[in-house]
Amino acid sequence: MRRVFARLFSLCLIVSMLVVSSCAQTPVVLSYSPNFGETQPNQFRSSLRFGFVTFEDQRVAKRLMGDATLIGWGSNTFHTKQNVPDHVTKAFVDTYRYLGLKSIWIKTPPDNFSFSTKTWVASLRTRYPNVDVFVIGKIRNYEFLLRSGGISGAVKGKFSELAATTQARVELYYLDSESGRIIWGNTLHHDTYDRKVSKKAPTDYASMRLDEALHNVILQSVDRVLPKINARSPGSVQVLSGMMADVPKTPEGKVAGSVPSDKGRIEVVSKPSGAKVYLDGIYYGLTPLALDITPGIHLLKVKKEGFETGRDKVGVLAGKVTPWKGVLPPKN
Repeated sequence: MRRVFARLFSLCLIVSMLVVSSCAQTPVVLSYSPNFGETQPNQFRSSLRFGFVTFEDQRVAKRLMGDATLIGWGSNTFHTKQNVPDHVTKAFVDTYRYLGLKSIWIKTPPDNFSFSTKTWVASLRTRYPNVDVFVIGKIRNYEFLLRSGGISGAVKGKFSELAATTQARVELYYLDSESGRIIWGNTLHHDTYDRKVSKKAPTDYASMRLDEALHNVILQSVDRVLPKINARSPGSVQVLSGMMADVPKTPEGKVAGSVPSDKGRIEVVSKPSGAKVYLDGIYYGLTPLALDITPGIHLLKVKKEGFETGRDKVGVLAGKVTPWKGVLPPKN
């Protein structure tokens, strides 16, 4: 399904370029902030140090067209003067630091470094002996598409409104610096689609949404890898007590009292019930479950054996109750 979607997305890009003319554009400015969506800082404490090697640019525009500056498509092709691999890698490093995880950016790997050789971990460890976890990544997609009136509008020749699609897709591997073994690895992605976009500054809006998608991918990586690291080295990553959720229940299992003024409550219900609830990578119990948590944006994961895992970014307001209801489809 992902491959089909990627091919359709590429087809949209080609169609958009064919049906409309191209002209010079002001370079797109990429501006990433680690506190997107009111993400709370200093959520973790860890003795481990992450080393992010500058990610490889494996986007279609770079691989097939040799153009590393291309960042968007539509009535024109949109370019940026910024280095995309540097921008994406720095976003990871800045966000991990913002969350309280010690991280460095390995801008210049050793001379004999290669993503495809078996000796590269030893080479990195020799140069960076204080790094505990090396992170390598390949940027599979980091682009936006601006089109007028959608595909149907292009066919009819009507371009009365703009639609914006963004895709952030990064293949990641976290490796133990001592053994060189993979702690965790996968491809993470997040896509956005806005049917109507203001024509006043569409590229500014699209680039903002693109970096929001990147932010979501980064938070997904934290959600996925920290439990794996703690399973290998218990206690190596700690959630600060102020960020932990409280379970406001009486011994009878009923939700207890009103929501504290300095916290917000999220009530998680799943179908089927009895699914494991993880908030910001921490396990709290089984659905149905209520949690009192620091206000802000939190990553919710609802997991049950034999069913697809539910994942969501949930905004929690102080003194308010935020309900979350999800249906977990059976795995094929």
